[in-house]
Amino acid sequence: MDFKPPPTRMVSNSGATILVVLILLVEFLLWGDALEYRRALLLSNPWRLFTGHFAHLSLMHAMVNAVALLLLTQLFSDRLRAWEQWAVLLGTPVIISLVFWIAMPGLIWYRGLSGVLHAFYFAGCVVWLMASSGRARWLPIAALAGGTIKVLFEQPWSETFPWANWLGAPVVPQAHLIGALVGTAAGLLLAARRKKQQAEQP
Repeated sequence: MDFKPPPTRMVSNSGATILVVLILLVEFLLWGDALEYRRALLLSNPWRLFTGHFAHLSLMHAMVNAVALLLLTQLFSDRLRAWEQWAVLLGTPVIISLVFWIAMPGLIWYRGLSGVLHAFYFAGCVVWLMASSGRARWLPIAALAGGTIKVLFEQPWSETFPWANWLGAPVVPQAHLIGALVGTAAGLLLAARRKKQQAEQP
């Protein structure tokens, strides 16, 4: 009998592939200017709250984030259900952008998926941790600790944006911190929903 992979993995992998194609298309078609987060245009172009995270600074930038997206969706394919992955990937961009708008008035424009990727990673780790018990908890705890150390270590702790030579542009490590916080909250909500569903089952 042929082995059939779990439906969740099939959906999440195909969905990630679609997102990767869209990310690369945005770069190839030079749509970045029309889609980037641009603070001064948010009231007239509200879609930028969402689309800014799928525009990038260069093809290299887009490819790096596309590969990271594929790796993360594969890593958490057994931890997050397909709809949970979609909820994080499609829900956190607007939340992160709203935090930019409220807390970072000096951020005039932004492009890149890295904040959303951090949200996805932390959401997956939190759900993984909450679903584990005993010694099995040490692995998600280590993953969360490693991610936290990485995010905190790279912060400038001011509204400055370090220059990245490989990008030829400034980077926004604050987006990683915001993504981590948003993802942690999302993971807690998803874990609580699962727990409630389990309690309601006869």
